[in-house]
Amino acid sequence: MAQGISHPSKQVSLDNLQLFIAVADAGGFSRAAERLDLPVATLSRRIASLEKGLNVPLFKRNTRHVSLTPAGEAFYQQLVPAMDAVQASVNEVTDAASSIQGVIRIATTADFARLNLAQPLTQFVQKHPNIRIELHLSSNRVDLVKEQIDVAIRMGDLSDSNLYAWPLLQMPSKLYATPSYLAGLPPMRHPNDLKQCNFLVLRTNTQRQQLMLQREQELIDLRIEGNLQANDMGVIISLCAANAGVAMIPELLVHKEILNDVFVPVLPDWHSPAIPIHALTTARNPPARIKHLIDFLKAEFAELAKKCAKHQ
Repeated sequence: MAQGISHPSKQVSLDNLQLFIAVADAGGFSRAAERLDLPVATLSRRIASLEKGLNVPLFKRNTRHVSLTPAGEAFYQQLVPAMDAVQASVNEVTDAASSIQGVIRIATTADFARLNLAQPLTQFVQKHPNIRIELHLSSNRVDLVKEQIDVAIRMGDLSDSNLYAWPLLQMPSKLYATPSYLAGLPPMRHPNDLKQCNFLVLRTNTQRQQLMLQREQELIDLRIEGNLQANDMGVIISLCAANAGVAMIPELLVHKEILNDVFVPVLPDWHSPAIPIHALTTARNPPARIKHLIDFLKAEFAELAKKCAKHQ
């Protein structure tokens, strides 16, 4: 039987309750301290104070692992929705009292910002004139706490267990080329026909250049070769537009070219496995301006994906 939480011996700090949730979410004190930008000793002391106030242990601790006690798990399940509701109310009151305002620092890659964020961010600041956007562009993954980043937008699988992820889109990649380039080739109906194409290769850290194609439940793995390679997707897109060959490109990155018939799909029924795009934050309940931005981008990307799908 789970140990119950007795009547607290003193008033419980709301801040300590938030710290408790952060440690539970992070799965440990070190990760939570990094996320919160607090010394581990301070965080541990605050949690100990909470446990003393509640008169019950919330965490099992050993040298390698921290986990919730049965009482801690029950407390967490009851506390999280209550704290979320409190934060939502705070955000709504703040939003109503003063329009969405302040600085939003965004970290992402230069390619993604140039090809996908210029228009949505312009629309967002026009809608919220008291917002100022600062873009931190890098191909490397930045430390959100150290660099004081509010939100990072990343493509691919996530490895940062100490961040909160907000799904924005599942982005498939397809083979694209210009109509002029394809006009000089025999019709292509199957991935095996791609051998007659010149591939524009996006170089990665792996030496083998493989192309994974999927059609419903059918998967084909092809080795690709080409006489033009680059480690920058923007360059690959420019080469493709210059009639240099066929490229595997996330469709969201070339939505304008698709809608304007600059690019046409090659083997339109085939695509690569979808790439997840997430917005990452250090807070479970980010400020209203951050949440508004994430919701806005999610809606914009979904609309773009619909337009691309209808046009192909």
